[in-house]
Amino acid sequence: MNVPPTEFIRVPAEALRSLSAALFAAAGLPRPDAELISGLLVETDLRGVLSHGTRTINGYVRAFLEGRLNPVPRVRAVREDAVTAIVDGDGGLGHLAAARAAELAISRARSTGLGATVSRNHGHFGSAGKYTRMAMRHNCVGFCVSGHTMAGIPADPPQWNPLGCPPMSFAFPSGAEAPVILDMGTSFFGPDEYADLFERMPAPFFKSLGLVAVANLLSGVLGGMMAPQFRPANRRWQAAFYGAFILAVDIGRFAPVEEFKAEMDRTLQEIHTLPPLKGCARYELPGGLEWERERAWAIEGIPLGDEHRRSLEEIAGQLGVAVPWG
Repeated sequence: MNVPPTEFIRVPAEALRSLSAALFAAAGLPRPDAELISGLLVETDLRGVLSHGTRTINGYVRAFLEGRLNPVPRVRAVREDAVTAIVDGDGGLGHLAAARAAELAISRARSTGLGATVSRNHGHFGSAGKYTRMAMRHNCVGFCVSGHTMAGIPADPPQWNPLGCPPMSFAFPSGAEAPVILDMGTSFFGPDEYADLFERMPAPFFKSLGLVAVANLLSGVLGGMMAPQFRPANRRWQAAFYGAFILAVDIGRFAPVEEFKAEMDRTLQEIHTLPPLKGCARYELPGGLEWERERAWAIEGIPLGDEHRRSLEEIAGQLGVAVPWG
């Protein structure tokens, strides 16, 4: 899904941020919220995770226009202590609540060594890596998952994966080398692949299902989304059924930060000496390719494939917002 398109136009990151903010503002979001979400989406595009960047805007905006998400949420911490916090998203898009939860986790980690927060009552929050990278920039190890509770088992449940594909991310800062950032979905297979692969390789199936389950339990359940007010019949904003769990660990409480980063660099340099896997230029740990794309595309522009471009043009046309390309 996140292989760069072969046919595309390149759009400067700043132009895409401006377009995104204008679209969200036209959908009724306050300008600061529109700009925060847009910055996170374009940051995701720059890393080549195009499935979870500005390509999602059309669907998000329609959720606002159709009344399934709150365009003017009051995002706030409803419980705080020295190490933990709970952030309520008030039915808004998940990026706002998760970013606030990440900030609170980081501030607690810097103060006490560890910060663990949950967000709840919000919409989809995009890729989990945005929030672990926030922790990484403050010399913390970051961990993040997002998910929801089961809303009731349907009469004909999906046998292979009834809990969806929640995201999971870890981030570790480095020195001169690319930081190690694992940013993935926890379900490894598509719906049409499960039956065949289960018979041939049951171990990956069970490991994937286990990751899916714990991601949902750490976020949706630990976040309290099973409370009566968040059940489908009682929710004011029907697309706000997600929660998130974010953990920040202050590296300096365990090892000197510069020594940690030096060891990260040494490890990565050793990894790069291994023979590359088939079809790869060199052996990389997670995050290396995205790091290279982020630096290159910041200069060259972000490649928008035809479907991505048309999706933005469609919603821009509906809202009367000009796109920054011909």
